[in-house]
This record gives sequence, structure tokens and C-alpha cells, in this order.
Amino acid sequence: MAFQIFLLFIIISLLGYIIYLHIRLAKKNIYIESTLKKYSGLRKGMSSEDILSLIRGMDSTGINKPLFSDRLFDEKPLDFLMGDLQEEKIFIHYTRYEADAKNIIKEGFMFSDSFYKTALPVTDDRLDLLIKHNSKKTFGDFLVILAVSARLFDLYYSEIRNRGLKEVSVENVLTESPPAHKESSDMVYIFSNKFVKGYINHLTGEITRNPEFDPSYDSPAFRMNLERFQKRV
Repeated sequence: MAFQIFLLFIIISLLGYIIYLHIRLAKKNIYIESTLKKYSGLRKGMSSEDILSLIRGMDSTGINKPLFSDRLFDEKPLDFLMGDLQEEKIFIHYTRYEADAKNIIKEGFMFSDSFYKTALPVTDDRLDLLIKHNSKKTFGDFLVILAVSARLFDLYYSEIRNRGLKEVSVENVLTESPPAHKESSDMVYIFSNKFVKGYINHLTGEITRNPEFDPSYDSPAFRMNLERFQKRV
């Protein structure tokens, strides 16, 4: 008899937990639906306050509690990240250790084959940034910012197209060290440190700037890279 009562208690507890999960899920779905309606067509014009309001709303529904303590969308970090979007192509990369972020400032950004495997483009759509940040922030607390003058980027993009270079990206060209093969046979490139703006600790909002940052930097090595790629055609 005691066992049957215990078993009944377990069943009732499980049913209660299932109902609780359904209520919580419904609450999240209502919040997401209302958020999408609210910000549809207004994403590019979202202010820092809008983003913070969205984050707090997610926290109140339990969608993403850790985001509540995130400082990336405070005014200063957000301005450091997005303040020059009209003149620059901006990308972000997450790293777990501050020593790695400091090394990227000093040595440049290393990537294998495709730059976009670990570097995400930033647009003036702040909700898009929130989604990207939310999905990638577990890769590390330090967000490295890479930025290239839009004029310089477009110049080398046009050069690549005019020369008929296939499977070559602008990021492959904007390197000063010759590419090298890894043991895995991937080609490794080092994006010039002149295009590393700095990094943000997105948990604290602390900003570290690169004193050598120059988004318009145009090294003779970039032209040499074009010639080297041309010889492969």
C-alpha cells in the first residue's frame, strides 16, 4: 500500500512538472511572437535601450538568463563596435582567453581557408547582432573586433573580380605574411593586425583598443598577394 502511494506521488509530481514546462514554453512562445511583431521593420532603428529591453524580456521568460548580465549592448561597448559602420566593414570573433585576444591585436587574426568560419559580419541590424551574439558568446568572453575601410575593401574586391581570381576573398589578400599549410593541409592566413580594432569583454563591457589600428592601411604586400594569386590562374 505504501509503495502504491509513493508511486502515485511520483506520477502526480511528473504530471505537475510536465504542466509547468508547457506553461513556461507557452510563455516563451508568446514573448517571441510579440517581440517579432514589435520589431518587424524596425530592426535597423533599434536603440541600445530597445536591445536592453529585449534582453530583460528574455530574462523574465527564462529564455536566456545569462544575457541579463551581458554588457555588450551598453552605450560605450556598442558604440565602439558599431560606431563606424558607415565607413567600415566590421567583423567579430569570440575567444575564451584574454591572452589570445591580446595576441590577435599584436600579431593579427589567423584563419584557415575561409575567414568567415570564425569571423561574423556586423550590420546595422542590432537585432541580428543580438541573435549572433547570443549564439556565439559561449565561445568566449572576449569579442575581438576586426574592421576594414569600406573603400579599401571595395578596391580589392574589384581587383579580384577584374583579374578573374576564383576562390579568393578580400581577406586572403589583406595579409602581410605568406600563407602556410597546416598539418591538416588547410591554408593558414594572418589578417593584418592593422585591421584589429581591439576587443570587448562582453561580460564587463571593458574595452581594449589596438594602438596600431588603421582601417585604411594599404600595404605593398597586398598588391604582391594579388600578383601571387594571379600566377595560379
